[in-house]
Amino acid sequence: MMAVSLATTVHDPIGRFTEAIQRMAEGLRTTFPAMAFNVSDATRPEVLEALQPLGGRIMVHAAGESIIGKARRDSLALVGSELPALYSDFDHLLRWLEFGADDLERVLAAAPEIDCLVVGRTADAMAIGPRRLQETEVIVNHTFALLTGDCWDLMFAIRRLSPEAIKLILKEGQVDTLANDVEWPLLIRRAGLTLGYAESDALFYRTVEEFGDNEDTGDGDPLQWVRRIEFAPAHATAMRPFLSEPARRN
Repeated sequence: MMAVSLATTVHDPIGRFTEAIQRMAEGLRTTFPAMAFNVSDATRPEVLEALQPLGGRIMVHAAGESIIGKARRDSLALVGSELPALYSDFDHLLRWLEFGADDLERVLAAAPEIDCLVVGRTADAMAIGPRRLQETEVIVNHTFALLTGDCWDLMFAIRRLSPEAIKLILKEGQVDTLANDVEWPLLIRRAGLTLGYAESDALFYRTVEEFGDNEDTGDGDPLQWVRRIEFAPAHATAMRPFLSEPARRN
């Protein structure tokens, strides 16, 4: 399997990641020869302390939804472009490694020639996820499919990137919100680099506040619905500059 580094953002103002990091420490070190953690300044000190023995590079950014995309981009800059890199939000990665380590290995090894491998959930995995995600993300995915011809699950934020793709994103990426979910593959497509897609049954969603819980309860919270509804127009804005480009049909 080719060597793939890890670039990730970490936000845990409660401290729920600490025990999972300790459990997954050996798996993280075995899976990724290099790691970079961009940690929000709202993250509990014990989480930062648990990260330090992993030996990765660590930086700190100001917490806030409006700069999630920039924090993700900065994590790529921190890990560098010597190797291909997997970008994933850290809570997603911890669950993937704990509950689907073989599947993670499969995706890391898949289609090594691809510059950007978008990683999404299977239809079955999406169907058991929160309703607020299903009903809002479908709009973004549908619009992206009309634009590109690619029917992908985009908003789980996991991308395996070649060194060339990393360099391109660092040079041309401008979307500082989490709508980088669509910007990064569209930048890579426009540059003529290669894209691919992989799905996983092992990926599932929890809010940071419910990390480690057996069930998501956010569908009963109007704020959680408002947040997800707000994400869709951010992605639409990020796609608008690419509308004049012809769709690529596979």
